[in-house]
Amino acid sequence: MVKYYYIDGISKQQCGPFPLNDLLSKKIRPETMVWRSGMPDWVNAGSVPELSFLFDTEIPVPEAGKPETVTTEPKPQPIASPQPATSYQQANYTQDNNARRWDDILPMPKNWLVESILLSIFCCSPISMAGIFYAAKVESLYYAKEYDRATQAAQNAKKWALAGILFLPACYVLLVIFGVIAASVFSSI
Repeated sequence: MVKYYYIDGISKQQCGPFPLNDLLSKKIRPETMVWRSGMPDWVNAGSVPELSFLFDTEIPVPEAGKPETVTTEPKPQPIASPQPATSYQQANYTQDNNARRWDDILPMPKNWLVESILLSIFCCSPISMAGIFYAAKVESLYYAKEYDRATQAAQNAKKWALAGILFLPACYVLLVIFGVIAASVFSSI
């Protein structure tokens, strides 16, 4: 089943995915930007032949006080000749090892940025700086549609944030051990 995304003209937000029959209620106009799996980029809805049914509407025209229904033909939109996809585009629009496709948009993984920053500030944990580094990469990789790399960066950020949490207790344990050793050495003198 083909599903389309579109950019809402008012909020400028991406909406979808919607099957073709649901697009009738979305007030899509020929200049609305649309995209579906397999398309190299966003295009005007008017340039997609399978969406032409969205623009075949009957418009009432008043004539001497009596409305009449007139069927209008959509204006033919020039269809851009397809450009060969670059190797980067081909890699992004093919199925990956998990059989996921771009029409199965995944939610952004938790980036652990807040936790890493708080650990750096309140616990003086230098280890959590690595967590901040990986957490900052999650959002940019996600919006670049590199979902696997975004998930990997999120896992690395989580690992370093948890290591930062363990850093402070480990420092206290080492401080107590060295304190006991120092106390025993100085008491024997």
